[in-house]
Amino acid sequence: MAKFSQAFLQSMTQPAYQEGLFTAARQLGEMPGRMREAQEVRATQESLVEMMNTNSRIAETGNVKGLEEQRNKLTGMLSSATSDTSRDMILGELSRLEGLRDVAKPVARQRDVNTLVRAEKSLKEADDQIASLRADTSPDASIRLDAALKAKQAIQSRINSLRSDATLVTEVDNAKINMEIAALTKDEALRSARKNDMIARLKSVSVNSDEWKDLVKQAGEQNLGAAVNSVITELNDLELKRLEVARAQEEQRELSAKEEEELTKAGVPLFPGLSNIERRRRYTVFANAQIEKSVNKATRPLDVPSEARANALVRTTLNFMVRDAELEGAPLLQDLSDKIEDLLADPEEVQIIQGLVADLTGAEVIPAIESYIKDRFPKKYAEYEQFRKNRIEESKDYNLILESVYKDDPSLDRNDPSGVDQARAEMRAEQKISEILRQVERSKRDPELVVDTMLQSQLLGYGR
Repeated sequence: MAKFSQAFLQSMTQPAYQEGLFTAARQLGEMPGRMREAQEVRATQESLVEMMNTNSRIAETGNVKGLEEQRNKLTGMLSSATSDTSRDMILGELSRLEGLRDVAKPVARQRDVNTLVRAEKSLKEADDQIASLRADTSPDASIRLDAALKAKQAIQSRINSLRSDATLVTEVDNAKINMEIAALTKDEALRSARKNDMIARLKSVSVNSDEWKDLVKQAGEQNLGAAVNSVITELNDLELKRLEVARAQEEQRELSAKEEEELTKAGVPLFPGLSNIERRRRYTVFANAQIEKSVNKATRPLDVPSEARANALVRTTLNFMVRDAELEGAPLLQDLSDKIEDLLADPEEVQIIQGLVADLTGAEVIPAIESYIKDRFPKKYAEYEQFRKNRIEESKDYNLILESVYKDDPSLDRNDPSGVDQARAEMRAEQKISEILRQVERSKRDPELVVDTMLQSQLLGYGR
């Protein structure tokens, strides 16, 4: 039998000792609960670390549906959590998940844009393949034709689904314009670099020498365009002027009134009593220096990026006019579209236009192109111009639409010194107006058609 000391038994009778025993007993009883809570918190932490990484990856791929599934998982975890600490951690990740949705949405939208662009390209390839198979008389051609037709049907179905979103269609058109400008800018940059090389070589040889004649011939064969041709012409003119100055010096001619005026304006002194020889020498030195300046100015390297973008905008503007006409489907616009397509297929015509806009800013390019088209096809262009005017007038909020274009695409610089971005923004604004008006017309014909009424109410003063 256990024996307790007198001191122990005496301490048991003290209130403070008794309270300590009760606290220890209570803590001992609560320990399993605290252990379970700590275990739950650790498990929640481990799950959330893995889930946070997963959620970030899902957002980066634009998988909005995947984020929704993750939200459901977190909601389930929250409902089963018993610890306040665990619940707080889960609520924190739910909050972060909402922010990730803002990351995923533009990625998903861009994916839809890319999908529609690729699908339309695939549809054209499918049509080409089907046309080829229809002409194929081999035994298995019919089998491959059936497969190709089914593939086309699937592609068309996907395109129809995507194109039901009118805003997406507009974004795709804008993406095509951007890709077109990027591709053309790359091509035109190479062409501008070739022009610069030819201009430098022309400057390095004597005008009308055999080397000069060979280079002029090469420039013509390479079809380098108006920029090089104008340099050739100007260098020829300057060489004639240089020869005339040399001849006058050799013959010791007296200065003409015009030559004296040139020297006076330039601040070259002609003191009284100067001999005719000295007066002529001074003019010769002055004139040759001016000719050299003109040569340097005429042969200065082209600004490759600016020229490339301007020339790309030429083609883009013409292509946009074609698309604009074809989208409306009006026969009078289709006639103009056909004529511009023929023009685009003629390299000489395109070069003529590029020569016309060579020194213009982007903002000036489109009016210059339109003026050229107007001169070439006056009647058809007048019809096109009236159509555009009517379309703009039907939209009472053109400036709002233009502002929305800049807002939707921060890469567009409204102060772009070349004017190219402003021109692109205006093209997109007209494109958006056209799409809104087409929606309205379709909704009139089909009352059950779902129309982007918010876009109409915000941007279109139609039916006010």
